[in-house]
Amino acid sequence: MRPYQEQYIENARKVMALSDISGERWEDVNAFMADHKEKTARIRGIIRENTELLRANLFIVLDDIVYADEEEIGHLEDFAAHLAEGVRHLDLYLHYMIHNALTAYARHWEKRDMLIRELYHTALALFYLQDNMDSTGERTYSWKMGMLFGEAASFIKIYDEIQDPETRGYIHCSMGNMALSYSIFTEGEKKLKALRRSIQILQDPVYRAKTPSLPWDTYLYKSHQERSTAMGLLRRGDTNGQLIREVMESAEYVWERQMESSRKKGTAPGMRWRVIYQESQYYCGLRPLSYLFTQLEKIYMDCGRDDFTSEGMYGNIFLPALYGVYLERYPEYREGKKDIICHMNRNVVDYVHRVPNNQLNDQLMRSLLNFLQGFVEYPGEMQQKDIIIRLIACRNPDAYVFSRMTAQMTRMLMGKVIDLAPELLVGTLSCASAEDVRERREELLQFAWDGGMLHDVGALCLYRMLLMSARNWMAEEAAMYKRHVAAGVRILERCDSTRPFAPIAGGHHVYYDCGGGYPAEYDRAENPVQIVTDMVSIAAYASRVTEQATHDTMPIYTPGEVMEQVRQGAGSLFHPQLSRIWLSMEAELAEYLQNGRREAYLEAARLIREWEADGS
Repeated sequence: MRPYQEQYIENARKVMALSDISGERWEDVNAFMADHKEKTARIRGIIRENTELLRANLFIVLDDIVYADEEEIGHLEDFAAHLAEGVRHLDLYLHYMIHNALTAYARHWEKRDMLIRELYHTALALFYLQDNMDSTGERTYSWKMGMLFGEAASFIKIYDEIQDPETRGYIHCSMGNMALSYSIFTEGEKKLKALRRSIQILQDPVYRAKTPSLPWDTYLYKSHQERSTAMGLLRRGDTNGQLIREVMESAEYVWERQMESSRKKGTAPGMRWRVIYQESQYYCGLRPLSYLFTQLEKIYMDCGRDDFTSEGMYGNIFLPALYGVYLERYPEYREGKKDIICHMNRNVVDYVHRVPNNQLNDQLMRSLLNFLQGFVEYPGEMQQKDIIIRLIACRNPDAYVFSRMTAQMTRMLMGKVIDLAPELLVGTLSCASAEDVRERREELLQFAWDGGMLHDVGALCLYRMLLMSARNWMAEEAAMYKRHVAAGVRILERCDSTRPFAPIAGGHHVYYDCGGGYPAEYDRAENPVQIVTDMVSIAAYASRVTEQATHDTMPIYTPGEVMEQVRQGAGSLFHPQLSRIWLSMEAELAEYLQNGRREAYLEAARLIREWEADGS
């Protein structure tokens, strides 16, 4: 690699280390805050340095990639490989940018073998980016991923002209990975069709004879693994006969290979495949549902609570989510399984808190999202609202402090509105009159608090992007981050304890006059708690621009500057009447902005200790 590339990699690893707060308890909050402030300053310095390294060196090369010499191309390939770095992905989007440029280079100079290889790597990078976007329900990168995999796979038409075995391998891998570009839930038939074609060719003795050095059985095994994940459709109640047969065939194939490997290595089969195999036994009618529940519980008990590998994340986070899916589909089991699922849910919080940053990867975030989207509530005992708040506190103190300060200032503003302009709240939570508003003061104050705490929950799904980015974001990444709004809405809409706050998550970034912000399709008239959303918008702004955020290079404002910004934004960014009331509270808000963060960190530490005591 070039010296600047080596420096960039070293800096990215430093950011990961500096941002690692896994397992910390912050017994001395003052010391923690001082240390955190110092680390934040260092991270911001690294971000500036890395951004300048890219501007002065990399982007110049990428802009004129077709004129790069072979030595430069080699350095770029090496740099891209280090940016991916296993499951951690030090910088996934930069990894994608480089491979995308290398694809253009290979296409321009008609380097066929290189083109096939780069089409594959670029498409695979898009697959990982799409994993981040799946939390919003959007398939932003799928179409391009499919085109790239499809183009690489299309070279099978001239297979005999390609002599390099490795290049032929990329063709087969691309053919199998075409299935990754389709969502099993919305494009299931296309996904299964792609897998049928791949499996057919991988089993063809003619192709195997042409390139005997390729790991054919491994390719076939991975295709069956991918097809067995169509189990998700069966979990949702799909009874298509062909689907059941194909999923069962693949589940059986994978299980046999897992057992064979286990006998040779003396290890247990992978948890994911144990689960899918046991599910297949149920769906093909060999075992009753009660047996499946028992097997899921046994597999969960076999998972180490200190295992932070992919296997451990599956067992500790995804498996409770899957268990919840079955309880939701078969509610007659809910009461009898209450103690088990509540135990699993508590363990998820403890586990997520202890995951080291060097093991923090997209699989963890994906599993965590699945957990929240499959959460089963028990009113009065286990609520999604409480779990979400604890997850934020235990994984990212910055996010918890931001949310808590937003909640407190929203509550303060709500109290003043009830006193000075209760008519603004008529219609909110079915309040029929100003008098009704005053009588329901405590209920409205609590709603304001909870709305502030939960409004940004979608950002939890983009934790790595927020906390460990080692450079300024690209425009595409900023756009990706905006999708956290949709992710938050999807999470909050699931359960009774959080559903009333989904509109706040959906609208807190939209300008009052709808002249800016996001999402563009948001409609104020459809939000039944719009006035509370407007309160959260002001409070969240004040909290955000006064925080020591590591991922943001914008200036940090003083409380006085915040007040001036609200004054200037009244009627455009912010609700005009709420802005006037906010400004009338300048003294108490300024004091809170000055001292509230220490209080919030103390609360986060107390919350974690309390949660740990409850679970012990």
